[in-house]
Amino acid sequence: MTERRSGTKARKDHALLWPALLAMTAVQAIVAVGIFGLGIAAPLIGLPVSQLGWLNALIFALGAVGAAQAGTLCQRWGAIRVAAGCVFCVLLASLLLCLPASLAVWPAALLLGLAFGPETPASSASLVRVCTPAQRSWVIALRQTGNQWGAMAASLCLPWLLANSRSSGFGLIALLCLLLTASLLLTRLRSIDAIQLAEPAPDLSQALRPTLAAQWRTAGMPALLALAASYAAMQIAVNGFAFSFLVSTLGFAPALAGALLACAQGAGLLARILLSAWARNTDSTALALGLMGPGIALSIGAVSGLPGQAGGGLPLPLIFALMFLSGFLVSGWNGLLLAELSRLAGPARTAAWTGATMSVSYTGLLAAPLLFALAGTHLRYCYLFLALLCAASGLAVLLTHPTIRRQAGARS
Repeated sequence: MTERRSGTKARKDHALLWPALLAMTAVQAIVAVGIFGLGIAAPLIGLPVSQLGWLNALIFALGAVGAAQAGTLCQRWGAIRVAAGCVFCVLLASLLLCLPASLAVWPAALLLGLAFGPETPASSASLVRVCTPAQRSWVIALRQTGNQWGAMAASLCLPWLLANSRSSGFGLIALLCLLLTASLLLTRLRSIDAIQLAEPAPDLSQALRPTLAAQWRTAGMPALLALAASYAAMQIAVNGFAFSFLVSTLGFAPALAGALLACAQGAGLLARILLSAWARNTDSTALALGLMGPGIALSIGAVSGLPGQAGGGLPLPLIFALMFLSGFLVSGWNGLLLAELSRLAGPARTAAWTGATMSVSYTGLLAAPLLFALAGTHLRYCYLFLALLCAASGLAVLLTHPTIRRQAGARS
C-alpha cells in the first residue's frame, strides 16, 4: 500500500514538470527583461552611462545578498512563493519606471536587485522536486534559456515601445508580471511548495558562510566556484561592453555592431537548448564546463584581437562566426553549472548551494564593470585578462573534479 501511494505521488509530481519548467523559464525571462530593459531605456530616458553603471552595481550587489539568503527564504516560504515574489518586485520596478521622475530609477534598481538574487536558486529548487535525477541536468539547463529569451525580447520590443512613451513599454512589462505572478500563486504549481515544506529541514545551515564552507570541503567544488566567478565576469563583459568595443575600438557602424551582438545572443540561446538536450543523456557536465574555459579564451582572444575597420578588417562572415562561437560558449555554461550543482547537492541542499555559488559568481559581475571602468579605452586588455582567467578556472576543473579524474582513470 505504501509503495502504491509513493507511485501515485511520483506520477503527480512528474505531471507538474512541464508546467513548472515553462513557469520558471518565464520567471527568468521576465527578470531579464527588467534588468536589460533598464539598460536599453537609459539613452531613451536621458540616463547617463555613469549613473547606469552605479545602478547596475546596486542590482548585482543586492543580487549577491539575495542569492545568499535564497536557501533560508525557500525553506521558510517555499520556492514557488519566492519566485512569485521576485516577479512581483519586477512589477513594482516597472511601475516606478513608468514615472517621469528621474529619481524613480534608484528604487526601481533596488527592486530589480531584490528580484535578481533569489530567482535562480528558487527556480532550481522548484524544478528538482518535480523531475527525476536523470532529468535534472537538462531541465535546469533548459530553464536557463529564459535569460536569452528575455534579453532578445527586451532588445527587439522595448526600443519601439519606448519611442512612444515610457509607460507603454514598462506598463506592458508590469502587466506581464501580474499575469505570471497570478499563474504561480493561483494554479496547481503552488502544490510544489507543499512538497518542499513537508520535507524535513536539511541538516546543513542555509546561511552563506557554512554553505560555502561545506562546498569548499567537497572535492572539485573550489574550482567550480572559481569557474562561476570568471565565467560570469566574461559573460557580463560581452553583454555589457561588446557593443562599445565593436563601435569605439573596431570602428563598426552601430547597426552592424548590434547585428553582431544579436548573433552572439542568439548563439547563447542555441547553446542552452543544445547543451540541455546533451546534458539529459550524460554525466559529463563537469568535463564540458572545464573544456569551455580554454574555448572561451580562444574565441574571445580572437575577437579582441580583430583588426579595426581602418586597417581593412576581416571578412564579415568570419567575424560573425567568431561572435557566434563566443556567444555560444560565454552563455552556454550557466545551465550546465546549475545542473552539476544540483547533482552534487541533492534536492534538499540545491537552493542553498545554488544561492551560495551564484553569490560567488556575482563577484565576477561586480568586478568586470569595475575593470572596464578603470581600463578606460584599453578594452582589448580587459578581454584578454578575463579570457586568461576563464582558461585557468576551466583547467582547474579538469584537473581537480573527482568525476573527471575517475573517468580518466577508467580510460587508462
